[in-house]
Amino acid sequence: MLRSTWHAALLCLGLALGAAAATATEPARSAPVRYRLGLLVRGPGWTAERTPHTDSIQAGHMANIGRMAEHGALVAAGPFMRGGEMRGIFVFRPGDDPIDSLLAGDPAIASGRLECRRFPWVAPAGLGDEYRHRAQEQKRLGQGLPDSMVSFGWVMLERGARYDDRPTPASNKLLAAHRAHAEKLRAGGQLVFSGAIEGTGDLRDVLVMRGDSAEVAQAVAADPAVRAGRFAPRILRWWTAWGTIPGH
Repeated sequence: MLRSTWHAALLCLGLALGAAAATATEPARSAPVRYRLGLLVRGPGWTAERTPHTDSIQAGHMANIGRMAEHGALVAAGPFMRGGEMRGIFVFRPGDDPIDSLLAGDPAIASGRLECRRFPWVAPAGLGDEYRHRAQEQKRLGQGLPDSMVSFGWVMLERGARYDDRPTPASNKLLAAHRAHAEKLRAGGQLVFSGAIEGTGDLRDVLVMRGDSAEVAQAVAADPAVRAGRFAPRILRWWTAWGTIPGH
């Protein structure tokens, strides 16, 4: 998915979120909540070739983004730039929305062009709120302005070669150093937020960071848990609409 097509998709998302804003329940900002994170990856039906058929699939994909947002289930979305097999993300609100049914209406997923790998993600409350409120105001004023796009470093910390989930004194000390490093980045304004992935899979945490690719890579490489091999980072450039992340 090219950035331009996602830009159009996010405009549809904004209009749909504006329509749903009056009935959406907003979680308190004071505590993290459990979202459903969907990582969009190339599926077995992926092809880089652009044809009328793939254009039709993309149009249906964007339309389904709008439907999921109008339903109130989708609170954030955006593509990765030069992400290879990783194409973008969906973030679904906390709750019991029928995500399987919502995704079944996406022709990109139904055709196997994309797959959506889902994870329980504990992250700050309020994702998408500012974006939705702005879209609601634009709708009230009869405006349909294009989204202002912003980018972040999207860092996925996976189990490294020396990952050890035993609560030993050594691992506890390493995790304490990892948390201290994250707090230092947060205090300096480089770490926007981090969110833990629940479960026992390889993906353990996601960090959203400010800075160019080199700055983000340097900060992540300095993490004691990364240096020790407990975590192996995967760093991507994520584009989303301004206001998706609270305060940004």
